[in-house]
Amino acid sequence: MKIETANKENDDDEICSQKHSIKGSDEQRTPWPSVCLSFLVQTLNGIQFSIYITSMWPYLTTLEPNAGLSFFGWIMSIYSIGQMFSSWIFGFWNQKTMSTKHPAAFGLAFTALGNVIYGLLPLLPSYQAWFMLMARFLAGFGSGTLSVIRSYCAMASVAKDRAKVMSLAVGSFVLGLSLGPSIQSIFIPIGKDGISIGPIILNMYTAPAFLMVFISLGSIFLLMFCFVERYSGIISSEEKSDPYLVIPKFDRIAAVVCIYLYFLLQLAGTSLEVMSTPLTISLYNWPNAKALFYNGTLQTIACSIDIVVYLLISFSRLGSLDKRIMLLISLSCFIIYQIFTLPWPFYEGPLDYIELGNFDACVTYSPNSTVEDTAYSGGCYRRYAWCAHTKRVPLPIYAFGYTIVLAIAFPFLAAPVGILFSEVLGPRKQGVMQGVNEIGGCIARCITPIIQSMLFESSGYIFPVLMNLTLLAAGLLSMIVFYGRMTPLKMKPNIGVATPYKKGVFYRF
Repeated sequence: MKIETANKENDDDEICSQKHSIKGSDEQRTPWPSVCLSFLVQTLNGIQFSIYITSMWPYLTTLEPNAGLSFFGWIMSIYSIGQMFSSWIFGFWNQKTMSTKHPAAFGLAFTALGNVIYGLLPLLPSYQAWFMLMARFLAGFGSGTLSVIRSYCAMASVAKDRAKVMSLAVGSFVLGLSLGPSIQSIFIPIGKDGISIGPIILNMYTAPAFLMVFISLGSIFLLMFCFVERYSGIISSEEKSDPYLVIPKFDRIAAVVCIYLYFLLQLAGTSLEVMSTPLTISLYNWPNAKALFYNGTLQTIACSIDIVVYLLISFSRLGSLDKRIMLLISLSCFIIYQIFTLPWPFYEGPLDYIELGNFDACVTYSPNSTVEDTAYSGGCYRRYAWCAHTKRVPLPIYAFGYTIVLAIAFPFLAAPVGILFSEVLGPRKQGVMQGVNEIGGCIARCITPIIQSMLFESSGYIFPVLMNLTLLAAGLLSMIVFYGRMTPLKMKPNIGVATPYKKGVFYRF
């Protein structure tokens, strides 16, 4: 290992050089027009992520009545599998070329293709469920651009603007998440039969897909012709040529904790997305249309509150609160929510089964049948043995936890962990590491639907909740243990402390 020391004179020059470097970056301005355009692209990415949350399960059962919840779990997971691969690819592309708009536009083209296939599924004679799987993989592969766009936000913003930019970046994505279910709700009046335009069927399931195609194409246009790339928040090539400039290595433990917390963020979000529709159909006897509408309403209310909190973090004194304190508050809120949504024995129960009946084209009901159709009657499937002894979470508790407790938990985790991760890395290229961070989130979105849908079918919702509770408790413990290391990268280390950097170790005397 190479050890470099400096005498007093050289050390003073080095300190001056480092101060000049950081000052030079701060004297630059954050390119707000391009940063705001990146917020728009992240909003569109959020819409793409959430627009099918409440409708995908009914859409699948309409196309393939025999499709099980386990296969639905794979459809939910395949989106993240595609994103997991593309996050690293696009991050590497961004880091090597320092280009944001080209990998982002390339990914959006995949997103558009995936949505075209999703919208054309009713025209296929067979294997619609498998083509839905392929469509979601392509859309997920395209969504890997999120890490590139977020990396740009971190590298384009100067130090004094970075907290505001990263909070607004995450808030933009959450705005998209809130708009997605609302946009889906707009198409409910069309119904599942919809209208035909030539061979294309536009119904409440396919119309949002074609809308997303146009949104993706519009995003590509904006990126290619309106987006100007300028990186004000990293050390330039000219500054790097300074022989006295040293960029210390970042704290890997702190980075790993940040990645794990982002993993938990995606785990919690994906768990809600996967479980909300089948869970509320089973707990509250909501048929498909009501489950779609009510869950969309809850999601919209929760995300609207999220946006207000993100704005407070960005523009009020709340943003000056220690990021570590915010993370501890968030993890505590998540844990409280999981505790209250356990099927406690003092809750009302057991659950009701789906009403049996035959439903003809005129939507008439005939009793004494074996048909279980959640399009007309909500409730628990008789094949689920756990329904006979499982308690029902009271609807007010579920709604309050979803819209209020989680509305605090999500922004108090998403905003500070994004800011802290970029600060832990320091003023260096972040494309690959932001891609690695996104891969951590993709793993959560990959395994959560598969595991929790299997647990839900076999034993109810108690074990999915316990799984979330255990992992969140581990996150809270890691924050407590490594609290002192969760700090921004020090460009000017303490005197006499060995500080590793790319070529070895240096000391400041």
